[in-house]
Amino acid sequence: MRRLMILMGLLGFIMAACGAEGDQMIQNEPAEDTVIVMLGDSLTAGYGLPPSQALPAVLDNRLRANGHAVSVHNAGVSGDTTAMALARYRHSVSSHDADMLVIALGTNDFLFGFPASVARQNLSKIIERANSEGLDVVIAGIEPRWPEVYEMLQGEYASMFPHLAADYELPYYEGFMRGVWQESDLLLADGLHPNAEGVERMAERLAAFLEAELN
Repeated sequence: MRRLMILMGLLGFIMAACGAEGDQMIQNEPAEDTVIVMLGDSLTAGYGLPPSQALPAVLDNRLRANGHAVSVHNAGVSGDTTAMALARYRHSVSSHDADMLVIALGTNDFLFGFPASVARQNLSKIIERANSEGLDVVIAGIEPRWPEVYEMLQGEYASMFPHLAADYELPYYEGFMRGVWQESDLLLADGLHPNAEGVERMAERLAAFLEAELN
């Protein structure tokens, strides 16, 4: 009987130890990455640059280096307007099971001379789809300055982004290319797209902004 009691006690000790180890293993499992999708055009896609130097990749590296468990996906397509991005939303955003959506669109609408009201309608639909999926949404604004586009349209686009952010109560990232736009040493030869150094400058500002949203 004494031997049986000793064996039962030993078995109980082993089971308790295994249970404690299992609990410890569960507690030490790494947290899942926060999935961030950047929905944009060539400025997001990394026009003229290798994928590793595109803004989402550089942003991913910066946020991870600062201790954030994130995975930033590049959903930028060169030449895309807001309408084109809306049409591919399911493939580009929903398929990634995203947690956060950064919308960086409108530059091509502006350069093509589309009315700001059209771009706003498309952006509203993107925001509403993201909201229905429970995503945190950040809207990035452009600071339109281009001699071939008349001045009234510049004003309409400049005011569209903060108004959208206010209407939907979204974090507004002002000046997507601020500090890079029209700085020749930070742009490719076309004068429109950032070079690798320009992307680094853009990522530095955007990472600082997103860190506040991730904390």
